[in-house]
Amino acid sequence: MSASKEVTIGTTVFRISRFDPFRQLKLLGDLQKEVLPAAGSMLAAVFGGEGEAQAKDEQAMLQAFRDLSVRLGGDALAGWADRLIDAELVTFELAGRDPQKLTPAHRGMAFSDFSEILELLYHILEHNFAGPLVRWAGRFGPARAKLASLSGGSTQASNES
Repeated sequence: MSASKEVTIGTTVFRISRFDPFRQLKLLGDLQKEVLPAAGSMLAAVFGGEGEAQAKDEQAMLQAFRDLSVRLGGDALAGWADRLIDAELVTFELAGRDPQKLTPAHRGMAFSDFSEILELLYHILEHNFAGPLVRWAGRFGPARAKLASLSGGSTQASNES
């Protein structure tokens, strides 16, 4: 995985650099404490079965969304955005303009709506954690096949916003 990643969200081009490994470690610890318990039940629902099992999994998915909502209110989401969008590691470029650091003062220029912020947060997390976690989890035999099926659908840039 490269040291920087370029993604297009809406009409804005973002360049994301990685956190240093010790910051990644701290963030991972905080993420697993605040987000992964609900996200884990959501993933279990997504990879569920068919028929009755699928209906049960849909109920599990709804419960997982409720759990995630309890854990991540507005203040928590804003806090994660502040922690993850580091102006020294994230730049943005608007058409016809030079790249700029994504400082709090520039956020209004870089995003059209909140969904673009969430998409950027996803890309920051993916760039910092997906490769190392897949390599680490891949060491565990039963996880390898599931990880191979998951990694096939990753994309570099998104233009859907």
